[in-house]
Amino acid sequence: MSEGLLIDIMELTIQTTALMCAPLILTILIVSVVIQVFQSVTQLKDQSIAFVPKFFITGIVFIIAIPWYIQITRQYCEIIFKLMESASQ
Repeated sequence: MSEGLLIDIMELTIQTTALMCAPLILTILIVSVVIQVFQSVTQLKDQSIAFVPKFFITGIVFIIAIPWYIQITRQYCEIIFKLMESASQ
């Protein structure tokens, strides 16, 4: 296995991981900003007000994104197997 192939695999892995984490991170970020604005306006500083909505909305986004995650993972595995096949020849 050459160094170039290893670098390609690591780059693909990092890109795929970032792509799969992005929807959940953006969801948490947006919900957190909305909750912070709500808490600032109402002057409520309860931790459960911040945690519970983030937990449930992130769970809903995760469930909705499962088919997309499966597709991304399948594409990643196909590319990795093709790279491994080309390295063995």
